[in-house]
Formats: sequence, C-alpha cells, structure tokens
Amino acid sequence: MRSIRRALLVVIATAAALLASAGPASAHGGVVGADLRVAASLGERELTVIIRRVGAVPGPLRVDVVNHADSPGGTLRVAAAPQNNLPGAGNELRLTDGGGSAGTALDVDRIGAWELWVDDGRETARIPFVVPGDVTPAWERVTTGGYTAAGGLLLAALAAAAFGRWSWPPLVLGGGAAAAVVAAVTAGLLSSGLPVEAEIDPATGLPSTARTQAAARPHVDLLADAALVAGQRSPIDLRLVDGGTGRPVDDLVVHHDALVHLVVLGPGGQFAHLHPVRTAPGEFRVWFRPASGGEHRVHAELERWGGGVQLVDAAVPATGPAVPEPVAGGPGERDAGGMTARIEASDLVAGEPSVLAAEFGDGAPVRDLQPWLGMAGHLITAGPDGTLGHVHAMAGASAVTPDETVAAGGPRVEFVYTFATPGRHRLWFQVERDYRVVTVPVEVDVAASEDGS
Repeated sequence: MRSIRRALLVVIATAAALLASAGPASAHGGVVGADLRVAASLGERELTVIIRRVGAVPGPLRVDVVNHADSPGGTLRVAAAPQNNLPGAGNELRLTDGGGSAGTALDVDRIGAWELWVDDGRETARIPFVVPGDVTPAWERVTTGGYTAAGGLLLAALAAAAFGRWSWPPLVLGGGAAAAVVAAVTAGLLSSGLPVEAEIDPATGLPSTARTQAAARPHVDLLADAALVAGQRSPIDLRLVDGGTGRPVDDLVVHHDALVHLVVLGPGGQFAHLHPVRTAPGEFRVWFRPASGGEHRVHAELERWGGGVQLVDAAVPATGPAVPEPVAGGPGERDAGGMTARIEASDLVAGEPSVLAAEFGDGAPVRDLQPWLGMAGHLITAGPDGTLGHVHAMAGASAVTPDETVAAGGPRVEFVYTFATPGRHRLWFQVERDYRVVTVPVEVDVAASEDGS
C-alpha cells in the first residue's frame, strides 16, 4: 500500500510540475489576424492607418491613425463597410499638428472582406482588410485541450486521494493528467514542423489553400496619368491592369505596411517615397509637387495575393523649367533633420554584398528612432541604368518593435545590399524620428568586379 501511495504522489507531482512549467496556449494562434498597418499619402497628409485585429464578431473594430510631423492636423471621417457596400456615417477623428496619433472604434458584424473608408473632405482612401473567422489550428486544439483535461484530472486525483477509500482511482486519474500534459507539450513542440495551416481567403475570411496552390500572377501593367507643373501640388492617378486579362488588379496585399510603395525620381535628382491611396478597385491616387520640369519616373512596388512582389514603372511629364537638385555628396557626415548622420559606404564592388550604414547623433547618440513601415530604416537605391532597389535595415541590436509609438531605435542603422552594376549610384537612407521621416541622400561609386561584370 505504501508503495502505491508513493507512486501516486510521484504521478501527481509530475503532472503538477508539467502544468506549472508549460506556457499558456494562445487563444487564437494568430488565425484571427494581427494588427494591419497601412501607410497612406492622403492628400497633403502622410498617414499610417492601423486597423486593430478583431477579437469577436460582432464586435468593435479599433482604428488608430498616425499623423506625421510634416502633415497638417484636421478632421478625418472614418467608416467601415463590407466590400462592395457603402459605409454609414462613420466617426470623426481629429488629428493634431506636429505628429501623433488618434483613434476611434467602429462596429463589424460579419466575417469576410471589408473596406475602411478614410475621408479627408476632398478624397477618400478605401483600404481593404479582412475580418477572418476564428479557426484554431489542430495542434493548438490538442495543446489547449490537453492542458484543460490535465487540470481537471489533476484536481480529481487530488480529491480522490484526500477523500477516497481506494488508492487506484487517484493513481489512474493522476496518470491520465500526466498523459494529457505530455500530449499537449508534444503538440506544442511539434507545431513548427507540421504542415502550414490554410491561409485566410481575403474574399471570405475563411481558411483557404488557394494561396499555396496558386500559380504566379500575371505581370501588372502600371498606367499613370498626371498634369504636373513644377512647384505645384497635383494628383498622379495610377491604374493597375492585369497583364493577362486587362482587368483592374484588385488583389493587392499589404507589403511592408503599404499596398503600393511609390518612388518618384525627377530629372534633376528629386526623390519622393509615397504611398498612393486606393480610391476604387485597381485605381490609386497620390498628390505630388515636382521641383523641376521634365520627365519623372514613377516606380511602384507591390505584391499580389497568391503571387510575388513586383516592381513596375511608368513616366509622367511636368511642365516648367528644369531645376537640378543640389549634389548629394559622398559618404561622410552631414545634417539630417536636426541630427547629424554619418554615412558609411566603402569598398563597393558590383555583384558583391556590401554593408551600408547610417549612424545618427544630436550631440549624443540618437536612441529614439521610430520604426517606419515596420522597419528600423529603409534604403532606396537608383543605378546609372535606371534600376531601383529597396532594402530594409538589418535585424540586430538596433532593431526596434515595428510600431511607430515605440521610439527606441538607433543610433546605427545598417543595410546589406548588392549593387548589380558598376558606376555612380544614388542612395537615400530613410529613418523616422518624432513622427518625421528623415531622408539622407548620398552618391557612391561602385567599382566593377575583377571579372569585369
């Protein structure tokens, strides 16, 4: 009898230890979706719209809008509606000058594809998002169920040991608790090696394997229309057309916190990194003030659902005199948005990876950089042949949480990039501080490799 009681205590102690050491399972495992951040160049404002994940349907939808420092304050109207439906009156959201954030709550009553309408009184951005169904992965069901069953069995075992007349019921119950915990822990440990769960279909909000099975999407044709005048802010209208069907492309997904990253390069060296707003299916608009007359190249980086990232471009003319930008200068130290930026870029050879860095200070090392577009920093490159590159800061000690309300980055931001061609390249380092995007232009010379490429 004594040996049975000793075995019973060992079983119960083991189950209790496993329960105490096991971490709690996530309630949704990410299936309900994460917060969605979307950069939007709406009118004269540079915004980041944050659509918080929905915990239950029907339920509240929290929307926060970050206004950047160089954008004016004012009132926006924010509303949400299922796709192909008109929204109700929505809520007013007041933005302050000088940067910062404001938020409001809307109601959602069904899963599926939705649009967030953000209206500045002149134009309306229609941002697609999905309210997904709450579908728990199989491994998570096993993990959660195992912990729950183990807890119940353990309590029953303790009660049986305290009040029961026989020794075998607590032993059986304790053994069941230990087995349930082992099953739960095993499922959690093996989860990373299990087949990928079905992704959420953006049209239905339900699990689908369409993304993993889909073939590469056809190339996107970019059609740009604008009547630009040097020194004046004017709209650039963009149409995205499927290269295979000629139909509007309306299956973009958020890629690095934007539906479309648009880089505008002017003939005199002018640079702008903008994020056009979706005004209708396949149609986008952004406002731009050219500094010079002449042809401007617009490069759009985007990603289609079920496909990969594409970089497409077009040209728009601007009337007015040609005004060259000041020469950017080479690596070294220069003023940058109230800071000093020390640019490091040496021994650059075409076809070989290079480390490029920007280190910021203001009398002391700057340690309050904010992430922009989910990254600690961005680097845009333009080669002598017109090719464009867009890379992000290396992860490491300077990496920060991808939320603009967190200011803990810096002072050093590093990038790894391989220049495809020799010659003179233009670079633009971009970071954010105090809700202001700071751009540091640089020109570098890239040597040819030893084999002449």
